[in-house]
Amino acid sequence: MKRAIIEGFEHSPGKNCGSTSLWNLAKFYGNDIEEHNIFGLASGLLFFYMKNGFGGAEYSIGGRNPLLVKDFFENSGIDKEWETYNYFPKDKIKKYIDEKVPVLARTDLYYLPYYPKPVHFPGHELVIFGYEETENGTNFIVSDSSFQEPQKVSEKDLANAMNPPEKVIAFFELENHIMPVEKFYVKFDRESIIKSISKVVFRMLKVEQDFMGLKAMRKFADTIEMWAESKNVSWTLRFAYQVIERRGTGGGSFRYMYSDFLKDSSKILGGKEGEILKEAGEIMLKSAEKWRQLAFKLKELSEKPKVEKEDMQIPKKLAGEIYLLEKESFEKIEHILR
Repeated sequence: MKRAIIEGFEHSPGKNCGSTSLWNLAKFYGNDIEEHNIFGLASGLLFFYMKNGFGGAEYSIGGRNPLLVKDFFENSGIDKEWETYNYFPKDKIKKYIDEKVPVLARTDLYYLPYYPKPVHFPGHELVIFGYEETENGTNFIVSDSSFQEPQKVSEKDLANAMNPPEKVIAFFELENHIMPVEKFYVKFDRESIIKSISKVVFRMLKVEQDFMGLKAMRKFADTIEMWAESKNVSWTLRFAYQVIERRGTGGGSFRYMYSDFLKDSSKILGGKEGEILKEAGEIMLKSAEKWRQLAFKLKELSEKPKVEKEDMQIPKKLAGEIYLLEKESFEKIEHILR
């Protein structure tokens, strides 16, 4: 039985699938950086709000940029793109591993058997860094942010996860996306900070579509009481709690991580710019705490036998407060970009 593993690649669990994967890769190549700064340099923060989105909920919210991996390399000045195949690229993945090159992959975690109670969650990123041949085919060894130890997944299950037989609504369709990642250097300097925050500010303040950014956040605050009329209100509320606080967010809808990034970045920028970024980070921390309060209120309501519109007034108030805090934070950050 052949077994190949990339020596020196150390799996560490983390807060978010994408930023943890990049963090583990960065460490493998000798970069000394924390996950929250990887997340920030990847323009990781966002907000979106959709009806009949993902996870089977009637209303879906999210706080992370789905293009996080691509943006990380772009902001660092590294030319990397996802490779797409119309077949499961088993031999290509094995070839990269034989060459000691770890491989990023996008999956729908519903098809990963080591998740005990999965729901469809397309865009879940992990790192493939080993494989073993068995009588029944190839098992791949993966680094998945949610687990203390590396996991094994059969080629059949990984193929289904990377190109799901059942397609669900997402920002992109999963089509056997892989990204072999050769040695790279993480730039954490003024240039990379400005690039990364510019994208976040544009998406939060400037986009015209009302499903993204502050426009979506305002719409969320204005309409959240309508969730009480959802066909499956319990799951809609519980899933929102999970994507704010549990499902690879670092808590507070990723805002705790981003506030830490702004704080660390303020020290690099220094001067007036640094002071502005520090203040923006402090406001973002307040938003993170409000997001956490909102999450646990939604969880509490999800356990009620019946939810009325009146029950949604506290979530509505919290959502409105979050909107004002994030508007203030991003408008402060925008001053640096003028």
